[in-house]
Amino acid sequence: MSRHWKEKADVDKHVDYMSTCHVGGININFEGNKTGEWVYFVRVGSFTFQFVNLEQLDDMIEYVSHKVHPSTKAPNNGLEHYWHSWQERLPKGLLKGPRRDRILTALLKAKTDFTRS
Repeated sequence: MSRHWKEKADVDKHVDYMSTCHVGGININFEGNKTGEWVYFVRVGSFTFQFVNLEQLDDMIEYVSHKVHPSTKAPNNGLEHYWHSWQERLPKGLLKGPRRDRILTALLKAKTDFTRS
């Protein structure tokens, strides 16, 4: 069972995890958020995805829709333990087997509902 909702963006409560390679994320940048300063959530099983704009949700849908992903190896100035893209920070096994299909279905339904409201 999945669930999705949006909350008014709060810089003290919400963090942008997808716009940077920093493990802890960065503060939300409202200038790039064209959707009215909302933060979007999609919960599937025991994992909750958080997006600061609908473009990030589109990026996640695009990523999850592929079964096989290219290598993520990239130069990182020797900070390999602290400098990972958002795809590399997803929990191991999150997108395996039928779980990937449930996540993709939930993300697509959330996208439809968020664009309607």
